[in-house]
Amino acid sequence: MNFPDLFDAFASRILPPHLTDAAVLRLRHEACAEDMAPGDRLQLKDSEPHFVFIGSGAAKVSAYVSHEREQILAFHFAGDVIHIPARDRYNFSVTALNATEVLVMRTASFHEATPECCALLRYASDETVRALGRSREAAIVLGRKSAQERVAFFLLDMWERVPREDADSAIDLPMSRGEIAESLGLTIETVSRQFGEFKDMGLIETRGRSHLRVLDSEGLLRCTGQLAVAA
Repeated sequence: MNFPDLFDAFASRILPPHLTDAAVLRLRHEACAEDMAPGDRLQLKDSEPHFVFIGSGAAKVSAYVSHEREQILAFHFAGDVIHIPARDRYNFSVTALNATEVLVMRTASFHEATPECCALLRYASDETVRALGRSREAAIVLGRKSAQERVAFFLLDMWERVPREDADSAIDLPMSRGEIAESLGLTIETVSRQFGEFKDMGLIETRGRSHLRVLDSEGLLRCTGQLAVAA
């Protein structure tokens, strides 16, 4: 995907339709595209925040508590927009899990694109709220849920978010078992054991390291320990 196609994908999915041509052109001028190979870390100026649009592929967002200690915060897929804050107590990074194309834009570009229109500011605010919701969910998962509940929640989340051909198609998880374990605060052995238990229970089907099909989403949901939705 070249830059024009990548920006067009971003514009059609994210930008409000009534944004002026001048504002769109300014954003286009501010944006830059990156092709990332598996394991590549996106180079961002850490003194200011950025938005990153995933055009294709998958990536992980991590915080570094030291030069050697990484904490995986989230996994993102094609069509997602990630807000990467400026460096404060921690340094944040975006790392490709497979061949990934991204569009990068300074957060300030949204603010400066069109002072007379609040649509982009509203989008930026909405994205902040979504990120806060994901952070709260992660805090609950890591702080209160058992290993079984954490892995079940992760599998359902990936089943809903990883792109696939149709509702019945299997997905290929782009992250390693080690990365799954790190994101959930578990050991690799615990994650592998939970995969095996869910497979034995008839809830999932796996093949190799990455192939996954959820066979019983309601059964897996019960394993997350979430409250039933009121009728």
